[in-house]
Amino acid sequence: MIYDLIIIGAGAAGLFAAANAPVDWKTLVLEKTGSPGQKLLLTGNGQCNLTNNEPIKAFLNRYGENGKHLRPVLFPFSNMALMEYFEQNGLPLEVREDGKVFPASMKSGDVLNLLLETGRKKGVAFRYKTAVTELTQQKGAEGCKYSVKTTGGLFCSKNILVATGGESYPQTGSDGSFFMCLEKLGLHLTHRRPALVPVFVVDYPFIGLSGLTFPNCRVELSRNDRNLLPTGKSAVKVEGGLLFTHKCFSGPLILGISRYVTQGDRLDISYLPQRTLEDLRLELINTAAGSSRQIVTVLEAVTALPRSFLEHTCQRCDINKNEKASRLTGGNMGAIAERLTADSFEVGGTGGFSAAMTTAGGVGLDGINLQTMEAKHYPGLYFAGEVLDVDGDTGGYNLQFAFSSAKRSIEAMRL
Repeated sequence: MIYDLIIIGAGAAGLFAAANAPVDWKTLVLEKTGSPGQKLLLTGNGQCNLTNNEPIKAFLNRYGENGKHLRPVLFPFSNMALMEYFEQNGLPLEVREDGKVFPASMKSGDVLNLLLETGRKKGVAFRYKTAVTELTQQKGAEGCKYSVKTTGGLFCSKNILVATGGESYPQTGSDGSFFMCLEKLGLHLTHRRPALVPVFVVDYPFIGLSGLTFPNCRVELSRNDRNLLPTGKSAVKVEGGLLFTHKCFSGPLILGISRYVTQGDRLDISYLPQRTLEDLRLELINTAAGSSRQIVTVLEAVTALPRSFLEHTCQRCDINKNEKASRLTGGNMGAIAERLTADSFEVGGTGGFSAAMTTAGGVGLDGINLQTMEAKHYPGLYFAGEVLDVDGDTGGYNLQFAFSSAKRSIEAMRL
């Protein structure tokens, strides 16, 4: 049998493609693990953050440097179109105040079941525990453009959609093993690294403050060796929420900047992004003058930062938190102000793929026609989702790209 479409990978992109495949096509989904959508079930802590309801134009700024290229993928099947798709197919949605969109049931299993049921109604066949070991282009062959060698036999198809994911959460099956098949075929791959991942620093000082969050901080990332970052700049500045864990920095701010981080970089953190060091130093001096209050109490009044963090800051500055503020010197106030507005750390590394929410790197976009998701030099070979060199911020952006790119590829195949 020659299939019209073989989808390699039963993750978010592959399942959405199957759910949108033409009903009169012979479509086969090949999945290496024993069940579909394992990573989809984990997204959003099992609640499945499908997308975000911010304006679609804003999405282009959510994928690092490659975001500017994604208009042809995201705009034809936008976040609003995705939300309409799910609701029209019987899955009510809920939009949170932060813009994140979830199924109203808050169950990722409901998303998975909808996609599987829709695909099966269209006659899509699913084969599990069937790993693809080789993909071969059949030039000049009648009908069959690609042969797919698997652990369960050989298959032929007119079209192939690669939706194998990246290397994040390898326990779910997206362990990156299929990239070897793509390299053998001749596809251009970019270096792969963990993204949306915590960042470790040398001599991390906040072990005892695990779980403490800051709704808005600023981080400046710079290279100590003066080499340019992947952005082409000497430094990257971002603002957002910060989280202290028991061994590293995390939270949306850190997860978002992690795509650029390498060992030896420098992180400068301001816990008061609207204040300058000198401005804060002078206010502390003026507020403390003649005051009988303890320095930690003055700091709490001036900054509104968590008291436990301010006590820890005093300790790092070798200042007794209970000392009367009026007894501190201008140098003491300067040291505190520097910790609060320009806390500097050397990057020790990032979490690995097992801790990463997504993968940076993959199939290079320069080899893909983003109007169709088809490989430029391999007619009939399409790509969707995390297997591509696209990694989005946390907040529903990666699933939106998976769904949009899958939809785009299916529409292009129909033409």
